[in-house]
Amino acid sequence: MSDKNIPRRKVDNDPIITPTTGSGAISATYNPGVAFYLDRVTLHLSSAPITSENFTITLNAKDGSVYDTILLSIDLSANSVTDLLWGPGDEPLLCEAGDAIDIAYANTDGNTYGLRVVTRLA
Repeated sequence: MSDKNIPRRKVDNDPIITPTTGSGAISATYNPGVAFYLDRVTLHLSSAPITSENFTITLNAKDGSVYDTILLSIDLSANSVTDLLWGPGDEPLLCEAGDAIDIAYANTDGNTYGLRVVTRLA
């Protein structure tokens, strides 16, 4: 079956943008307590990281750790990444009430960051 035959769901709700900023380690969780669609995660660093360490986005499933899924794991120093845009593909990722999105990055280099999680209520 081709991807072209799969109907795409348009989400009409207004986006909810959850910003976080700092210069230490990133340990952010988005958990609204209701069903939601994950649209995008953006990250801006003030300068390219030198230390090799992974930036991760994880679906922390309400049904338990056997369902937890790493959505992205990337070493930002490998390509001197200062700007990152991650999305789940052609359509937003449906998450049920009780699911959470966990974002982590050690940020050993102490770069100032701006992190945004863009979602919509289901």
